[in-house]
Amino acid sequence: MSQYREYDWIYFLRLFQNKIRTFAFTVTSTLAAFLLLYAVIPKKFKSSAQITIYSQYFQNPLIKDFISEQYDPIEMRTQREAIIQQALDEDFIEKVGEEFKLFKTEKNSPKRGFEREELRKGFEVFSLSSDTFQIGFIYKNPEISEQIAHKTLSQVVQVLVEQRRKTITNVRNAVRARMESMVLYKNNGIKSLGSTSNEQIQIQLNQIKAQISALLQQYTEKHPRVTQLRARQHELEKYLTRNPKLIAKHEDSELPPNREAPETLSGAEIESSSKEVYADLLKKYNYLNVAIDMEKANDVNYYAIISSPSLPLSPLSPKLLNFIGYGLASGILLSIFLLLFDELVRFNLLNAERRAKWWGLPLLGTVPRYKKSHSPTPILPLDDEDEKQSNDWH
Repeated sequence: MSQYREYDWIYFLRLFQNKIRTFAFTVTSTLAAFLLLYAVIPKKFKSSAQITIYSQYFQNPLIKDFISEQYDPIEMRTQREAIIQQALDEDFIEKVGEEFKLFKTEKNSPKRGFEREELRKGFEVFSLSSDTFQIGFIYKNPEISEQIAHKTLSQVVQVLVEQRRKTITNVRNAVRARMESMVLYKNNGIKSLGSTSNEQIQIQLNQIKAQISALLQQYTEKHPRVTQLRARQHELEKYLTRNPKLIAKHEDSELPPNREAPETLSGAEIESSSKEVYADLLKKYNYLNVAIDMEKANDVNYYAIISSPSLPLSPLSPKLLNFIGYGLASGILLSIFLLLFDELVRFNLLNAERRAKWWGLPLLGTVPRYKKSHSPTPILPLDDEDEKQSNDWH
């Protein structure tokens, strides 16, 4: 049995040697076809950056009594991802598409939503670790890919800063509103009302009227406490009457002038029962202002840009080396298949008698194999010696 196997291997090696040109031509043609396909397929380029959001982002040492700190890694990772996804909202995608002219339809077209979703697929965000994320953009133009990646990174950083600052500012404003509702009379008189909104003045006025009504059930108008509250009531009413334009101006602005200044609240007259609470709120109010000043000065480093977007030198897909490998592998497999198929056809034609005997069928005849000649003489059939050499391995 080993002799037959050895003889078969030698036969196949000789067969490959005789068909080496066919083999090389098939492999080369297949490789060229794959290279042509690589040149035709549109390329996609990716530009990306890496950013780390520290745990310090979720910790507020100055104001932890108001804003609870987080230490759960899973929860912090989820919030990091939520903030990054929030940065890539519809407005940002619309802005990017309009700036780089990536949309083909009009702004109010029904198809604009579909184009935005297709553009959104180009943005890639995934986590490398619990606090580090890779942010990138994939597009057919490498320059545009790099520019949009830069804008995406800037957008994420801006949203990080704004969200943290907004949280602290909201807490600060809530503390101030509570303190102003506790004030009976400020040390600097009616001038301090310039930093108070119309709505807050009206709230104070309603509270003073309610206190006066409660006191009149037990005391008369000549009571010192009632007299003091009446004076404060008249000041507030006169201010609302004399300065309607100024009040409207403050209402139109998001934050009135000097609204955050703590000196406008210090030294105010407070009920004796509320002085301790007011002093504690004033202390925390000062801490909140310090925290906001630090945020505005960017003195709090709670994120770091590990790598910035760069111009992609090679496409993300398709890969040239992959296509070369696919072309070589496909060419070799196709060549082997063609060689085996050709040998199978030759075996069936030249061994018709044996196959007929094997299947027990009558042999009606055979078609002789002819050699082509360059002369006009008739084509002669193969002699017995040639036929014997072609059937030796069987």
